[in-house]
Amino acid sequence: MSLAGSRSKRLSAGFHLMLISMAALLGCAGPTGIPSLSRPEAYRSDERILHRLKVGETPEMLAAAYLGEAGLAWMVEDANPKESFLPDRFVVIPLAIENRAGITDKGYQTVPILCYHRFAPSCDSALCMPTDVFEQQVRYLKENGYRVIGPEALAGFLDYRQPIPKNAVMISVDDGYRSMFELAYPILKKYGFTATLFIYIDYVGVSSQAITWDQLRELKRAGFAVGSHSIAHSDLSRQRKDEDHKAYLARLRREIFQSKQILDEKLGQETIIFSYPFGRQNQTVASLARQAGYKMAVTVDRGSNPFFADPFMIKRDQILKRDMDRFTSQLKTFYHFPLK
Repeated sequence: MSLAGSRSKRLSAGFHLMLISMAALLGCAGPTGIPSLSRPEAYRSDERILHRLKVGETPEMLAAAYLGEAGLAWMVEDANPKESFLPDRFVVIPLAIENRAGITDKGYQTVPILCYHRFAPSCDSALCMPTDVFEQQVRYLKENGYRVIGPEALAGFLDYRQPIPKNAVMISVDDGYRSMFELAYPILKKYGFTATLFIYIDYVGVSSQAITWDQLRELKRAGFAVGSHSIAHSDLSRQRKDEDHKAYLARLRREIFQSKQILDEKLGQETIIFSYPFGRQNQTVASLARQAGYKMAVTVDRGSNPFFADPFMIKRDQILKRDMDRFTSQLKTFYHFPLK
């Protein structure tokens, strides 16, 4: 497979040489007798476009103009070195990316998923993240070129249907605490990021600590995704002492199927991702999640996810520590596995 970035750099350099040759062969003589060439704004092939950058043009503007969506600016950014984005220079706009799995001769791309629960100005629990630390983490992602993706992009990557940005990461927040809306949302918005929320139905709107349906709808309008975390957040991996096998299966179907139906109806969506309560599952639970119509399900097993990961055993790293060294160690977006 080819690498869009390296191919683009080689093509861009070669194209500048070609322009010089075209000037000599096709240009008309100016006052000094030296051929001159009126350069077009863009050159197009079936695979890519070379665009001469104008003052003020951004990757988002180019993606909107040529790819039909400003959100695909990462394709333009990943295909060019940073120094290319200067007026009058040519930048490469790939019309398609062949390397949908992120495989190179040095290894392959992986997607880390960060898992949070609640937020507060100060915390006394490992499942609570202080807002100042969270902002430091989000700022690190922004300043170091990470791009946050949602479930649809992750599903396309795992299905080998579409590529995702380099340094793609997913931010997830479990349970449905209102602190997600009141404290984490403004921080994420400040840095241009979204997150994926996993909500268990019985908790929505039950107290001043719980998120509401209206707040979830507002987050969806802002580009956030909402997945299911079951109805009552019960351990699905074990049959209770007071249950026979038939009652256990009935509970599983309610927690998995009915939670999806409620989210679909309340939020006007097709819910495609499920979070196992406590991260616990078994083969029956995973099979029912697939039957319910989810495309993926996440655990809290540590690690990153390559394109060949089991979509119903997706790994996530719970962000429990507050030091930046531990945080950055969980951002593994590439697995080094030399093929030469």
